[in-house]
Amino acid sequence: MTILTEHGSRVDVAYEWLLTEITGFRLRSGSPLSENKIATQLGVSRTPVREALQRLEKEGLITRTDNSRFTVAQISRSEVNDACDLLGALDTYIFTKAASRLSETDAQLLLDSVERMSAAAATGDRVAWSDADLFFHRTVNEIAGNRLVAETVKETRRRIHRFWLRASTHQNRLQSCSDEHRVLTEALVATDIDAIGPAVEEHIGHMRDGILDMIAGAEALLGEY
Repeated sequence: MTILTEHGSRVDVAYEWLLTEITGFRLRSGSPLSENKIATQLGVSRTPVREALQRLEKEGLITRTDNSRFTVAQISRSEVNDACDLLGALDTYIFTKAASRLSETDAQLLLDSVERMSAAAATGDRVAWSDADLFFHRTVNEIAGNRLVAETVKETRRRIHRFWLRASTHQNRLQSCSDEHRVLTEALVATDIDAIGPAVEEHIGHMRDGILDMIAGAEALLGEY
């Protein structure tokens, strides 16, 4: 049991280090990632590093080349804009469809998750906030019931979410984003279809602006990212 705990902590250390380096733009898009170099730098074996890389690959922050080597995934202004355009259209569809299928139990689940977001925002706990946000969107996707759209949304959001979360923490945006989720939930509960589109547009617009500002800041310090 102790061995598993120690191994898990090493994976977490490697994961958090890589996540910070990537979302802080110290590891640039397209940079190769050497398991040996990272393991040596962190003072761990290659196994937890490999597991951390695989975890980040699932989150869309790392990709594999044709020869199965890990590299930092691309994150450019163009990709951010494309991802946000797609999320805006698909989220509007999902929330609109979910509004017609929402039960009282579903509504309470969403309201509870918004409360958890607000509580996490108040303490600056971005991990707890992210968990509540993930639950919120997963629940809405399940209510809407379109598995294909849900998978597309999940994959698209996953590629930019970590950058947005870092930007929002630095810009003290977690609370206002929690409020935006509350507005969306209230529109769902009221089956106010006309309110859903503008609420989604505002939410995605802030996400877009936060990440683009972060990229601009990185470019000011590091040159073209």
